[in-house]
Parts: sequence; structure tokens; C-alpha cells
Amino acid sequence: MLNVAEYGENLTARADMFAPRDFTLGPRPSPVSLLAIVLVLLLGLTPLRAQTPSAAVTKIQGYYQQLMPTIQQAARLSVRERDKRFSPVFTAVFDIPTMTRLAVGPAWKSFSAEQQAAARDAFAGFIVAEYASQIKDYSGESFVVDPQTTPESRGGGEIVKTKLLQPGGRVVNINYLVRRERVVDIYLNGTISDLAMRRDEFASVIAAGGADALIKRLQDRRENLLAK
Repeated sequence: MLNVAEYGENLTARADMFAPRDFTLGPRPSPVSLLAIVLVLLLGLTPLRAQTPSAAVTKIQGYYQQLMPTIQQAARLSVRERDKRFSPVFTAVFDIPTMTRLAVGPAWKSFSAEQQAAARDAFAGFIVAEYASQIKDYSGESFVVDPQTTPESRGGGEIVKTKLLQPGGRVVNINYLVRRERVVDIYLNGTISDLAMRRDEFASVIAAGGADALIKRLQDRRENLLAK
């Protein structure tokens, strides 16, 4: 999509293309060629149609729309109440199985099927509780979703770029990696992988006590966050 400045630059460029030039007398253009020039001008000045957002963009727009009512009421709700409201939204938008596997890293293969299932549940509960505990008040913040996505070449999917607009003009970039219409990673400040940071943290826990230690750590942290 073009913004006003880019559209103006394009109009200027088109005007330059058809501006009078020094010339010598020659054959006059035929009616057919004149019609062609008119059509070029008309087509070139036709307003561009807005592009239809991709499924990934629509997903993130819907995600923010579902979060906002709870965010706006955050000060009147307990952490547990916010957690209860956020949980179905996260479940519908985030690819929890993939995110858990990526957050655990190579050690995931050493987990038993039961441990993997427990880790997924514990991780899902933890990230929702963490978000619920951080959203304490609302001061007029808003989210803006860029309609243009960036392809992710390494593992496939699209990067959806968003901005959190805060009072006073501060802008926080939050980007999402979306695959098959589900979020599989969040990039804080636009570039820092949330899962990469968690993987570094989880590695030491797993090294010390294995899968069970990680599951318990996530469960305990969830309960601590909900108790605030």
C-alpha cells in the first residue's frame, strides 16, 4: 500500500514523464495514439485498492481485539480473573505444542510422551498467567497491526509486525511469527525471540533435574503469579 507521500511522488514522476520537452516538428499523433495516452494517464491515476490482509494479519488483529476488553478493565480484575479471560484467547491463537517444543529445545526428544503432555500444559498455563500478571492497568494504550507481512525463510510462515502505542508517544515493536494461522514465536522489540530467551532459562533447569523439574518450575511459577 502507498502512503500519501509515496502517492504524491508517483504522481510527480508521472507528470515528469508527460511534461513538455524541447522538440522538432514531426508527424502529429494519430487519434489512436492520443487515446492510448489518455488511457495510460487515467489508469495511472486510478486510486489503488486496499489489499486484503493475509490470514496471519487477520489472526493477530482478532487477537488484539479479543484482548482489549480485558486490558481496558485490568485495574478492576484480579490476576486470576484476567488469566481466566485470556486463556481461551491464547489457546485459539498460539501453537502451544510447537512453542513448548521450541522453548525446551533439543532436550524435548528425551521427554516421555507423558512428560511432553505435562510440559505443554504447564507451559500454556505459565505464559497466560505471566501475561495476566503483567497487564495491571490501562492508560489508553492501543495496538497497530501492519497489513504487510514479511516471509520467514528459515522455517516458513510470516512475520506480522505490530506496534504498541503508549501515552506520551512511546512505541513498542512486537512482532509475531505465524505459521498455519497460529503464533509460534513472539519477537520483543521486533527482533528478540521470546522462545530463545526461555530456552536459555529452561536449559539450566532441565540440566539440573530433567523434565519433571521443568514441569514443576512452570507450575510453581504459574501459582505464584496468580497469587499476586
